[in-house]
Amino acid sequence: MLPALTMALLLAAAAPSTRPAPKPRPATAQDVHAAVKAAKGSVVLVNAWATWCIPCRAEMPDLLALRSELREKGFELLLVTTDFDDDLGAAQEFLGSKGVDFETFQKKQRDPEFIDGLDASWSGALPFSVLFDKDGNRTMAWEGKLTREEMRARVLPLLESNGVTK
Repeated sequence: MLPALTMALLLAAAAPSTRPAPKPRPATAQDVHAAVKAAKGSVVLVNAWATWCIPCRAEMPDLLALRSELREKGFELLLVTTDFDDDLGAAQEFLGSKGVDFETFQKKQRDPEFIDGLDASWSGALPFSVLFDKDGNRTMAWEGKLTREEMRARVLPLLESNGVTK
């Protein structure tokens, strides 16, 4: 039988993070674009997701790992939950369980206005990502889940072309 202290340490190590994430800030598509502009000098990936979207949930660890890996090199990640107000607690809990400790956004606009305002190429499918260069210019957008390696392959050329990393 394991001593009580050893058992407690093992259970604590296995427990997921329970630190609450910051509450997502209500935002329109224009607010998201303003946040991209405010991050001028960084390559920015905007990711729209929802707690009910299984590919979104599966993609989140790769998004966060990419942010952790490349943040010091000039990469920023802006997460936008498309969950309704009734699901905001679940979104915040999910983000907290993944260790998100930075500001995120919640879509606060009707779907057509938000979708068209964020990116005209977006059909509304989730997850959806838009990549911006360090001057805030849209470089590409995609629907669907990507792996960390696929995202990295899209982000690194922008970091390298902007002289941020070699």
